[in-house]
Amino acid sequence: MLTTRKVRFSIRSLAIMLLTFTSASAFAQGFYLNNEVIVKYKTNMMRTNQMMNSLYNDVFVEKVKHYKGQLKNIEQLTLANHITVDQAIEILEKNPMVEYVQPNYILSLPETYMLGRNLADVTPKEGFPCIPGFEIPGCDPSGTLPCIFPGIPFPPGCDGGGGGGTPPPPPKTRPELKDPPADVNPPVADPDLSKTYGLSKTEATEAWKEFRGSKEFIVADIDTGIDYNHQDLAFNVWRNPNPKNNDIVGYDFIHNDGLPYDDQGHGTHTAGTIGAVGGNGVAISGVSQRVSIMALKFLSAEGSGTTADAIRAIDYAVEHGARVLSNSWGGKGDEDNKALREAIDRAKNANVLFIAAAGNDGTDNDGRDPSYPAAFDNDNLIAVAATDNKDGMAFFSNYGKKTTHLGAPGVDVYSTIPGDKYKAYSGTSMACPHVAGAAALVWAKNPTWDYKKVKEVLMKTVDAVPSLNGKTITGGRLNVLRALRSTE
Repeated sequence: MLTTRKVRFSIRSLAIMLLTFTSASAFAQGFYLNNEVIVKYKTNMMRTNQMMNSLYNDVFVEKVKHYKGQLKNIEQLTLANHITVDQAIEILEKNPMVEYVQPNYILSLPETYMLGRNLADVTPKEGFPCIPGFEIPGCDPSGTLPCIFPGIPFPPGCDGGGGGGTPPPPPKTRPELKDPPADVNPPVADPDLSKTYGLSKTEATEAWKEFRGSKEFIVADIDTGIDYNHQDLAFNVWRNPNPKNNDIVGYDFIHNDGLPYDDQGHGTHTAGTIGAVGGNGVAISGVSQRVSIMALKFLSAEGSGTTADAIRAIDYAVEHGARVLSNSWGGKGDEDNKALREAIDRAKNANVLFIAAAGNDGTDNDGRDPSYPAAFDNDNLIAVAATDNKDGMAFFSNYGKKTTHLGAPGVDVYSTIPGDKYKAYSGTSMACPHVAGAAALVWAKNPTWDYKKVKEVLMKTVDAVPSLNGKTITGGRLNVLRALRSTE
């Protein structure tokens, strides 16, 4: 059953609000699947089969998903229809075996282009479809939104909600993985490099004269997947030296297989900014011209995914050697998302950096309704705001002088999309991979550094820009060259 809230939005927020509400129920201002909970059990307490069966019976569990490794004390429980998530949580919190229990929060892309529109083209004067239960000034009552999450009729009255909730089948057109192309050496100029203003703005183009990156360094792009055969990505796509589930280039947590193909477009775009192959004579380059990009798909073609799949992706990345995680997704009001926060902490304990998009609500992440994971205070997290080609902060970008670390180009960013194509998109999702690529470049050059040192250098070497003064911790925009040259 859907729950709706009445929320008043500023005109500035109209372009972004459509994707803020991406689930079936409300809990602590967040949204979540209405028939699942995530439970973490205490490590110092014995759990017998009899005790566990009693727990399952108490909350009418229909399905249990067990995890291994660092997630061995966590379970994902699917509930019967006649019990609510709130009721299950109330019961489970009283069980002495349970350390905590929470909803399986929905996480999503912040960009409105997933609904077929480029955020840079949206102006406050445009009309938006009205959503029952929400007071949106100037909305168009005749408009119809597509449903955001497969099988869930949200927003209310959306087109294509259905009655299920199960993920869609894998696209029939998912291509088989091809062998990577050979390296181009000596390098050949990339003909469309001038279209990627962010690379010159951050002086990445100058940095490459000193260091181009390393294929030994792994960045996990946790997103909608990657077109792993793309002409400008394939050489830099990670290859698993010990695949166990056909996970040669990564993993698809939506369809649970080893073909994380991008059926949305977002992940291929962010991957291109991280590390489109530089100097191969094809189109563009990413910030790190040589790098290994691990493709981890936990977001569906509609741009939404669950916390359970997000933490699985994070742990997979850490276990398979990624040092930087690029995360261009989030959710509003999920401060109670302990499972996600703990996954980021596990990454920290493995000396891994977690880069996050600040969000596209045009609001203060220091305030009452921040975007997570960007607003978490994990020590290994870097939250990124979006700037334009004149170093103005994008009107849609979230900010926060306590929670947002720096800015990076995020307006009209030209990058790769599936099918050997290219396009310009806008959003903090486009700013985040600039910083992830920079972290990879700097860390690959200085392999003895730890995540703290890399984060410190990226923050200390920003270019101060007025638009970010008082809006971010550093008050500055990423400078790749200065970060690369830092020896402090």
